[in-house]
Amino acid sequence: MKSERHLWASLNYLNHNPVHHGYVPHWQDWPWSSAGEFLRHIGREKAEAIWKYPILEYGKKWDLY
Repeated sequence: MKSERHLWASLNYLNHNPVHHGYVPHWQDWPWSSAGEFLRHIGREKAEAIWKYPILEYGKKWDLY
């Protein structure tokens, strides 16, 4: 990880991947993900702060994060 921003963008990307591909409607619905536990642990306020790190086109220029 190059920065805290890179860490959170990576986490958002990983958690969002099953939603992006249409497998489930919400992160916490993917049975092999720890996203539900993560969201319960940190709470909504912290989760919303983390979601500000974008995942659009994530991976194209990953080293810029």
